[in-house]
Amino acid sequence: MSSDSRHGLPRAVVFDHDGVIVDSITADYAACAQVFQEYGAALPAQHWARAVCGRTDGYPALFTGLAARTGDPGAAEAMQRRLERLWEENLRPETVPLVPGLVALLDRLREAGVRVAVASAAPRRWVERCLDQHGLRGRFEVLVGGDDVELRKPAPDAYLEAVRRLGLPAASCAAVEDSLTGVHAARAAGLRVVAVPTALTRTLDYSAADLVVAGHPDISTELLGRLFDEGHRVAD
Repeated sequence: MSSDSRHGLPRAVVFDHDGVIVDSITADYAACAQVFQEYGAALPAQHWARAVCGRTDGYPALFTGLAARTGDPGAAEAMQRRLERLWEENLRPETVPLVPGLVALLDRLREAGVRVAVASAAPRRWVERCLDQHGLRGRFEVLVGGDDVELRKPAPDAYLEAVRRLGLPAASCAAVEDSLTGVHAARAAGLRVVAVPTALTRTLDYSAADLVVAGHPDISTELLGRLFDEGHRVAD
């Protein structure tokens, strides 16, 4: 058994990317809401958080529903193209900031000897570009994108692949997630889950997570230790 496990810490923490490492969520919702507005409709934040946040397959369904409401079912493809243009204009690595407290959290984990990885539903190229933009790519030992696995979140594939590449049992690892989709994916893979809701997702039910915190500054090694000590101690 490693010294980390003896003290109850996870062997590794696997981070989601969008909404956990970078705040792309705000710009993404704004782009979707703009498309809705251009077609004479409103997009409630809670609906977007449930239907789209954390799941790349949510956009087509979102616009299929909007197109049906406008009486032009064929407009869904045009809506998707408009969204992609808005992404090109407003959702670029240089325009999405890091989530507050992330770097300090990575520092705490490194000092404690906890390994770190990324498991995202987003395309690997996007994740790599964002990490490179912020000089963080070298901080993560393993990076799994949505196109690295057969099924994206809420399927557990990305997390299963991340722990496989780390060479660790899933039960010895924790995940940090902002979306319900991601929480369910990590739980299905067998990781403990710390949920960090964003301003757009805070009203959702995160009871499936093992812990819910307000932000990265709240994720201390002591908190992670309690998560793994309280009836959840793992062995090598």
